[in-house]
Amino acid sequence: MNVVDFAPTPKSLKLARQLLVEAGINEPEITQDIKEIASNLKAEIVGLENRFKSKESLARKLTDVSINRNILLEKVSVRINDTLRYTFLFSVENYGQDYSLALDKLQAKGYQIQRVWNAWRNEGTPKDTGYRGIYATIISSKNQKFEIQFHTAESFRLKTETHGLYEERRNPNISKERDSEIFQIIQELAAKIERPKGI
Repeated sequence: MNVVDFAPTPKSLKLARQLLVEAGINEPEITQDIKEIASNLKAEIVGLENRFKSKESLARKLTDVSINRNILLEKVSVRINDTLRYTFLFSVENYGQDYSLALDKLQAKGYQIQRVWNAWRNEGTPKDTGYRGIYATIISSKNQKFEIQFHTAESFRLKTETHGLYEERRNPNISKERDSEIFQIIQELAAKIERPKGI
């Protein structure tokens, strides 16, 4: 089912600003810890310059979720987990092991693991969207929610290359034929991604 995109409202822009201010206060300590963990695991962090979601993108997400799911904006803002986000790249060989170690190291520093979505498990099932990777929602000791994505170099490239196609599928006016075509393209690209060890 396609999600209808709505323009940000003044209220959603105000809430987005508040979320970004809060994240900005907590970000330096979190980023330092993330860098330290990545260094210990010899993992690469990619997209660090984009660790903050833009105000406009955040406001649009708040508005979309609120209207599409009929939830008050204030309640949506409490659920937002990617105002601040990070991406780890692990090798195919050590992916499962390094992913587990990363979560262990976060917990040892006082972070809570709130939710994990392992898209690798959906491969070949009716839930398979073509996405490959793991998302985790983490909460800091100061109650800052943030997201970490765990990828291999290949799965990150797939995510980057297919981003425009995912956005096109969100268009409520897309034809069924084009939607099916995009889905097939993404599935074919995803099928070429090497499945990492230990997932």
